[in-house]
Amino acid sequence: MNRLARLLRSHFLVGTVVLVGLGVVAGGMLVSALFRWSLVSGYHEELSVHIDELAALVAIDPQGQPFMLRRLSDPRYLPRGSGYYWQVSRDGYKTITSPSLGEARLDPGLASTDRLRMVWTEGPSGPMLEYARQVPRVGGPPLRLQIATDERLIDEAMAQFNRSLALALGIFALLLIIAVVLRVRFGLKPLARLTQDVADVRTGRAEQMVSEYSSDVTPLVNELNNLIEASKESVSRSRLVAGNLAHGLRTPLSILIDEAENLRQAGKTDAADTILREARTMQRQIDLHLARARSAAVLPFRGQSTSLGVVAERLVTAFRRLYYDRGIAFVLKRSGNVQVACDEVDLIEILSNLLDNAGKWAVSRCTLKWQVHDSRVNIEIEDDGPGLAAEQREAMFQSGARLDSVTAGSGLGLAISRDLARGYGGEVKLEDTPLRGLRAIIDLPKA
Repeated sequence: MNRLARLLRSHFLVGTVVLVGLGVVAGGMLVSALFRWSLVSGYHEELSVHIDELAALVAIDPQGQPFMLRRLSDPRYLPRGSGYYWQVSRDGYKTITSPSLGEARLDPGLASTDRLRMVWTEGPSGPMLEYARQVPRVGGPPLRLQIATDERLIDEAMAQFNRSLALALGIFALLLIIAVVLRVRFGLKPLARLTQDVADVRTGRAEQMVSEYSSDVTPLVNELNNLIEASKESVSRSRLVAGNLAHGLRTPLSILIDEAENLRQAGKTDAADTILREARTMQRQIDLHLARARSAAVLPFRGQSTSLGVVAERLVTAFRRLYYDRGIAFVLKRSGNVQVACDEVDLIEILSNLLDNAGKWAVSRCTLKWQVHDSRVNIEIEDDGPGLAAEQREAMFQSGARLDSVTAGSGLGLAISRDLARGYGGEVKLEDTPLRGLRAIIDLPKA
């Protein structure tokens, strides 16, 4: 799956996991809180019933000593340390307690009113919930009735419930995430195919997007195809206008240059030199801005693909003939044929400018070679000339920059080549070579 689809899928999945996780945690906390409230309410109701039962079962003998007519119906008050306790006390008499309380005693001061009192207090084995009230007796002190249960019983019940709840919610969250993963996986398939089709058009492997899509994606595909066609037409019109403009300006410039030569032959050298200088300046500006217009025209649509091997073979053959009289050897080191994402005319201009620059400064040899690195193609043009100081290299890319005024040239070749390369997402840079000359490296995307 392409990068965009993977990125969207990752965002969807991460977002889903986070939301599901937060939802499960929040839901679990809410359910746990509701269960605890229900559990505590049950204990309240249970203790309220038990203290009423305790009041009904306690009696007083003729000496005023409280005693139980029978045990409470709930057997949990019998085992020692069970967490369920009751106590009956009367000032001046022996306190009677449930077997579960053992030697421990509850605080009788909590049963200080006729009204039923509920408190959380400290018990024999930790915090506990206690119900207490006193029952008046004629002719003597009141009875103090107390019944309680340890909070640990509530905590143990909560812990068991939370474990079961966590397991259930975990399974639910896992099933929900699996469902979302499957939905995202199948839902993004059209987008993955769409992205690949756009990449094929951009790199020149296809003219339009021709895959079949579902009805909800087809309108987008149709609009993209219309945009591609509009971009092609815009590029063609821009290049045509730029070419017509250049042709329209070059013709009167040629006439001016011819007239300047006539003036020079007539002895009017000052006027002729002025006209020639300004005309050549205009010529350089036309060439530069024409190249920039062409490089800008490829930005909206970069679907071109050109065989580097074919273009390189053609150019090296041409430059061998051009520099034959100077004895400059142009060597082509092929590394297999490769398609670069660049218009053929623009690639020819990029390479020819740099080959011509290398030929002008070479002593005996110029070399053209290339290497492929993943999705990039690095083209190298080397010469064995005098080279160029590091501080001068970047300046040579400025329009009209020249190393000297003797060697022929307009000083625009490097600037034009870099502008065109950048229009395709590439770059041109200069560096030293082992032969003491200069190496131009052209980096272009692979088609």
